[in-house]
Amino acid sequence: MIRRDDFRKLNIEVESAVNEAFEYAKKNEKNENDYILFLARSYYDTEINTTRYSPWQIDRSLDELLDRHRVDFLLQYVNQQYNFQTENSADSKFSLSLELMIYTHIWESFHNLINFNKLADLCDSKDYNWNIQIGKNSRYSFIKGNIKDVFQKHNLKIYDLIDNSYHSQLRNAFAHSLYHFSLSGHSLVLENYDGKNADIEQLTFDEWTLRFLKSTLLQNHYHNKFSSEIELLENNKVFEVKMEYNGESKIGLVSYDKMNKRFNGGIKK
Repeated sequence: MIRRDDFRKLNIEVESAVNEAFEYAKKNEKNENDYILFLARSYYDTEINTTRYSPWQIDRSLDELLDRHRVDFLLQYVNQQYNFQTENSADSKFSLSLELMIYTHIWESFHNLINFNKLADLCDSKDYNWNIQIGKNSRYSFIKGNIKDVFQKHNLKIYDLIDNSYHSQLRNAFAHSLYHFSLSGHSLVLENYDGKNADIEQLTFDEWTLRFLKSTLLQNHYHNKFSSEIELLENNKVFEVKMEYNGESKIGLVSYDKMNKRFNGGIKK
C-alpha cells in the first residue's frame, strides 16, 4: 500500500533522478555527439550481409515495437492499480503476484538493461558501445558492474533508486516459485533467504510496493525522457559522429527527421 501523496512524491523523485542522469550523460560524453548515437539507437550488426548492407545501423526502433506490448501492459496495470480512487492504493495476493511478474520482466529485459548500460557508459565517459553483449552472465553481475557501480561512482541519484528497488533474490524467488504470503496475509515471505546474498527474509506489502513502484516508474520515466530528448533535436540537423568497432573506424553523419520521426544516417566520404 502507498498513500496518494507519497506516490506523487516518489514519482517526482524518480523523474528528477532520471533527468539528472540524462543531463550528466550529455555533458560527459567521451566523443562529440556520442549522445546522438545513443538517442539514435546506433548499433553494429555482426550478422548482416555486408555485401549488400552496411553493418553500421541506426534507429533500431523495431526493438521498441517488439517491446511495446510488455510496456503497455505495465502502464495499464499501474494506471489501474494506482489510480487512487481512495487515499491509499489497495493490495491483494493477486495484485502482488502480478507485480512480481512485472518486476521480474523489468530487470530481466535485455532491452532495458542495454538502455541503462548505454546511459551509464555516457556518464562514465566511455566510448560508445556499438554491440553490447549481456551473454550468459548473471543479471546481477551485469547490473552491478555495468550500471549500478557506474551511477554510484558519479554520485547520481539514479543509483539509489536501483539499489533500493533491484534485488536478484526477488527475481529468483518469483522465477523458481520460492515465495509465499505469510499467514497474517500482510507479508511476502522469501523461501530462498540464506542470510548472505539472499538477505531478505520477508517484505511487508508496503515495502514491496516501494520496490515495485521504483522499478516501474524508473522504466517509465526513462522511456519518457529518452523520447523527449529525441524530439528536442533540431529538425534534419546533421551531426558528425565517431564510429569505432572491432578495429574499424569511420566518421558518420546522423540527422533526425521530425516529420517522419526517424533518424537518417550515412558514412562521411
